[in-house]
Amino acid sequence: MANQGGQNAPNGLAPNQYSSFKDFMDTKPPSSREAEEPLQAEEWLNTVEQKFRLLRLTDDLKAEYATHQLQGPAGIWWNQYREALPANTMIDWNLFHEAFKGLFITPGVMEMKHTEFMQLT
Repeated sequence: MANQGGQNAPNGLAPNQYSSFKDFMDTKPPSSREAEEPLQAEEWLNTVEQKFRLLRLTDDLKAEYATHQLQGPAGIWWNQYREALPANTMIDWNLFHEAFKGLFITPGVMEMKHTEFMQLT
């Protein structure tokens, strides 16, 4: 992650040297077509975030790289969501993350899954 103080990052790279899309793809990130279960969507998000921890990316690049992995119904949803945003809306990781979770991982469903898990014997 870039050092905000203008100093060199611990690995010796200048703060404005970010990982490329090729670097991201080299981590073999999963694609997401649709989530039949909320836990599948949660797993996809967690896996993509693990890949991000290996790289130096801005929140804007994280959103751009992750949304590239959306295919099929998930890709169609994202294109429609993005087009519905006001012009010049800054799309960063937090905006995407919250929108994705809001669609696929609603709090009520996650609470239900948690209850089911806790009742396993």
